[in-house]
Amino acid sequence: MLGSLLTATVLMPATASANGPARVPVGGSEGTNSSRVIREGTRTGPADPAAQVTAQVFLAGDSRRLAGYARAVSDPRDLRYGHFLTPGQVRARFGPAQQRIDAVSGWLRGTGLSIVGAGPRAVVARGTVAQAAEAFGTRFENYTYQEIPFRAALDPTVPAEFGPDILTVTGLTVATGTWQPPGPAPTTSRTAARAGTPAGPCPDHYGDTPAADLPSAYGHPVQWAPCGYTPRQVRDAYGITGTGLTGKGVTVGIISIGNEVNALPDANRFAAEHGEPVFAPGRFTAYVPADAAPEEGSGEFAMDVQAAHAIAPQANIAFVVGSRAPYGDAVLDSVAQIVDRHLADVVSGSIIVGFTPGYAPDALVAYERAFQEGAVEGITFTFASGDSGGGDLGDGVRTVEYPASSPWVTAVGGTTLAIGPGNSHRWEIGWATDETSLSADGTSWDPAPPGYQGKASGGGTSTVFPQPFYQRGVVPTAFAGAPPMRTVPDVAALADPDLCLLVGETDYNLDGSLSYKVGNGGGTSLSSPAFAGVEALLVQEHGPLGLANPALYARPRSAYHAIADNPAGTPDTVAFAVVSHGFVDLITPGQYADASLTYAPGYDTVTGLGSPTRQLIESFRRQP
Repeated sequence: MLGSLLTATVLMPATASANGPARVPVGGSEGTNSSRVIREGTRTGPADPAAQVTAQVFLAGDSRRLAGYARAVSDPRDLRYGHFLTPGQVRARFGPAQQRIDAVSGWLRGTGLSIVGAGPRAVVARGTVAQAAEAFGTRFENYTYQEIPFRAALDPTVPAEFGPDILTVTGLTVATGTWQPPGPAPTTSRTAARAGTPAGPCPDHYGDTPAADLPSAYGHPVQWAPCGYTPRQVRDAYGITGTGLTGKGVTVGIISIGNEVNALPDANRFAAEHGEPVFAPGRFTAYVPADAAPEEGSGEFAMDVQAAHAIAPQANIAFVVGSRAPYGDAVLDSVAQIVDRHLADVVSGSIIVGFTPGYAPDALVAYERAFQEGAVEGITFTFASGDSGGGDLGDGVRTVEYPASSPWVTAVGGTTLAIGPGNSHRWEIGWATDETSLSADGTSWDPAPPGYQGKASGGGTSTVFPQPFYQRGVVPTAFAGAPPMRTVPDVAALADPDLCLLVGETDYNLDGSLSYKVGNGGGTSLSSPAFAGVEALLVQEHGPLGLANPALYARPRSAYHAIADNPAGTPDTVAFAVVSHGFVDLITPGQYADASLTYAPGYDTVTGLGSPTRQLIESFRRQP
């Protein structure tokens, strides 16, 4: 399992060769996408020996001591809690010595490869397939996997002399093409509005407007849903208003893989139009690599900026755009930039780079090391748990999404939040919705509610990472399994796009022109930056947190909103009506079983501990 490879380089038995010194297998690749390509793909012949390869050789340094110190500075019970280090101190104490970086570079150069970059994180080498085959004691074959062509390295090795120096190697197995659909994309029959469809009234609060002209559901009238909440409403509902906390002096990092150049203008326009503070000069900084082409359309990452700004309106934003150039992985580059330069105090990633098991990134152990370095520096990483429910791949294999499943990050699940009159927290249910539509004659729901499964918060139990210390005694054994494993998510915030935060984005019209539009955000891509905003408030009050999970799990359950169950078919089942593309839909939240998720009071695989309250925020004032 990968779990054995995460805190130290694992040295497999060396094998002697008649043609050279002993070699050891490259660690950290078991269960990754590369291994799956070879195991399940179809071999189509040898690779072209003249084709180019760029290999990233990640360096281990003192991984075991790094992991131990990362735990110590994150655990409120440890005497070293909060004794964070600077990036330079982390490199000096736990990074590879320069002589070992030089030695690895010299070995690679001696095989004919060119060194295009060498630093404490990795040595990057480039050359032909033939040269890489010699350097890594392997052969390269072509494969087709899920209709995508790949070039793969079979059982790569390194000289035993350098085994302790090398964490993992990436770039040897790569896609050489993209999947091409066999024909036009399928169309849907729901392309036009029904005649006489009621217009949604868009009330300000949940409970303001019963849908008197619609059929009842579960034995009582349904409510029209608000068409989106303002930032002030969300702050009120989560108890932030009145704390005096705004995130001032704290920097929230947003991981982006797109150079969305309208992220700042859109955030400022939305803020100005909704009575929120705009970004003062110097409070929004974009870190953009030279190879990142500008994208005029906003989307995922502009929403992240606005969600964090909604919760912590005076926090700084570091908008960090990754490049594939240094490590072959744009997300890892963003993480590395933040850690190596300490660009932020709290970081949100509305990004998934794979699933464990089976589709994990080849650089997974390099990600884990970077997250541990972040913890040692006092940086809090927060990632979306994903929108795929319980993560069944369809072959009976249950997965959780990565990086959210890393024990070194805070995984944020999603909720459906009803904000009532006075911006009160009326109820909150795990985001796992079923939906059905108004019948053609407008007299019933077709099919009968709850209807069809919709989207759901990602969650479940890892088969890769052992249970971290902070989950012991909190996560029920029924979830954690035997032996107990890492379970996600840790916490939650609003995510249901049918009942969610308003955002403003520059979007493409059908004719290719651009226009600014306001609509609902949603998904755990919104709940992650929203909770990162909450963490910015905690940092403002408490100081740096590093890995926040030990402190979050140490809080009493009353510090979180208890997320309610909502069994369908009972007289008190909650349901609400929305208008989507001209159709009236009935949404029934909290249908966990339909999304392969499990509900239990106190902790569940939809929302973890629950969503934030004023008590949670104020508890960081009184104690670590």
